[in-house]
Amino acid sequence: MKPILLAFLLSVSATTGYSQRNSIIGIFAGGGIATASNYDVALSGGLDYAKGLNVRFFMGTEVFYQQFSLLYDKEVNGARNGTGYEGELLSHRSAYMFIAPKFRYCAGRYQNTHIYVNAGIGMNMGGYDSVRRWSTMSTPNGLVRTDRVTDQSQNINSMVFRIGAGITQYLYMGANWRFTFTGDVGFLPGSLTTTSDYADAGRSPYSAGKLNPTYVSLRLGIGRTRNR
Repeated sequence: MKPILLAFLLSVSATTGYSQRNSIIGIFAGGGIATASNYDVALSGGLDYAKGLNVRFFMGTEVFYQQFSLLYDKEVNGARNGTGYEGELLSHRSAYMFIAPKFRYCAGRYQNTHIYVNAGIGMNMGGYDSVRRWSTMSTPNGLVRTDRVTDQSQNINSMVFRIGAGITQYLYMGANWRFTFTGDVGFLPGSLTTTSDYADAGRSPYSAGKLNPTYVSLRLGIGRTRNR
């Protein structure tokens, strides 16, 4: 283990010795889908800035807008779209503005492939959260169905924490300008809303619990590099 660590430190030191301390600033926009309970394409866009630590490693910050669009559907006997005799539908749309410190490694001969991780806090910019619960009961007078939709938008969390990882490819456009193509995966350790979570007094056996989707996004952008 020690020889590996020593070799890594020496390689970083050697890289620093001949590197140009570059900076990169860019804008991007795109869309993504949740890996579960997805309802619609969720748009995102923002600003990305990074400063070179050496020719391979960059530190920076990403400020971006991210939507979430989800439909959770659980019904008796695996029924879907409200066809079961009891169940729950949770519809959620929200948007957050994130600020996330970002660390990246630049791969390839010309360092045009950037592999990154980031983590940051998002502030809620608005949204809508509703839950529909229904059930059918047998009574002496026959079957009685209760079906209620309630607006639970007040339960959307004002702040969420997000962890992201991805790859950005920089394509030459001339001089210091680059076209960017990014594949991003975002994780939410916490829930977007308290609706139907385990502390919700109104939850049912079909309730969602924590609503913390993983999103896969594709983004296009333009970046500008600057050599120091």
